[in-house]
Amino acid sequence: MTKREELLAAIRHEEGAVPNWTMGFFVDHAVELLGEENVVTDFFPEDDYKMGRADDDNRLRNVRYVKAVDNCAIGIGKGATISFGHGGPGEMMEKIIERGKDYQISMYETGVKKMKKWNPNFYYNYDHPLENLDGVESFQSPDASNPARYQGLDGDVAYYRERGYLPYANLNGIFSGIHYFLYPYEKLFVDMLLEKEKLSVLIKKLAHFNLTAAENLLRCGAEMIVTCDDMGDARSLLFSCELYEELFAPYHAELAALCHSYGATLHLHCHGNIMKMLPAIISTGIDIINPFDPYEIGDISEIKERFGKKITICGGLDKFFFEFDREKMRAFLTRVIDIGRKGGGFILMDSGGVPENVTKETFSYYQQLSRELRAAR
Repeated sequence: MTKREELLAAIRHEEGAVPNWTMGFFVDHAVELLGEENVVTDFFPEDDYKMGRADDDNRLRNVRYVKAVDNCAIGIGKGATISFGHGGPGEMMEKIIERGKDYQISMYETGVKKMKKWNPNFYYNYDHPLENLDGVESFQSPDASNPARYQGLDGDVAYYRERGYLPYANLNGIFSGIHYFLYPYEKLFVDMLLEKEKLSVLIKKLAHFNLTAAENLLRCGAEMIVTCDDMGDARSLLFSCELYEELFAPYHAELAALCHSYGATLHLHCHGNIMKMLPAIISTGIDIINPFDPYEIGDISEIKERFGKKITICGGLDKFFFEFDREKMRAFLTRVIDIGRKGGGFILMDSGGVPENVTKETFSYYQQLSRELRAAR
């Protein structure tokens, strides 16, 4: 059975081997843990927007990368595999406009800028195209129908499928896409209450971009659309279920229906204690949700019991898993995989990417243990 077939079997809720999906790494850390030859060179922004297919070298690097981490799927487009939900033409594209000794400034195609600093790693977005919603009616999104965005992606799809991996495509979130690329984060929350009508216009404009991009990606042969909308933190929801159902759920439902019309699935990344919102999210038709970190949302056994027949659960690892000693790692992972395996519908995933302080020895132990426990029984 190929990795693609393993993943599809899990989505169909067939019991057997549990597929793995490592969420991602910082690139330098990936090189340290996996070797330079197993890490892509097209993840970072360049001096112009990156459109179309991965080049031949990075197609090969993507395959080496997923073999090294035992993943089951590969993102199509440039830089679309090493960080879950990011990279490729379904996300707003980015180019560098200034470089410094320990920083760089980039700009997305919406006009918002990003300051990225190293040592330590952090970034923030600024100069959003809209600082208030008075001009929302005249705001124009980038052109998601530009054929150059998708040039050669059908070749990516064929290349990865031939090697036994499921080709997927990343797409802007509908909530996160607003505050990443269009409108300041803190103002978004205020205007979800005070300027709902105007905010709905902005959401509709982003939704049009996303749905146009998604259809083009599906036409290229993507078998899964991946999107990120963190709607909670470790304590609670970021906004009410009612606001989700009014503002964002209709778009999630439309995107899910579009994916299903192409025989594809929709995979949502959503951090936080979202237990109260899960019924509404699931009702939109989303197929897979991650990461179900027990530190945020509670024990996986409850998630599996309440929702395991309705969705594919992806995740299960604690935020602090890589800080456990080896005995605790084994006990924790054994339990999570045993619970997840029953009735199928489970993919193992870490909580938020492999932390920068994880050593090669620790990661190698985790990989060996994970392969042993996930094998079909």
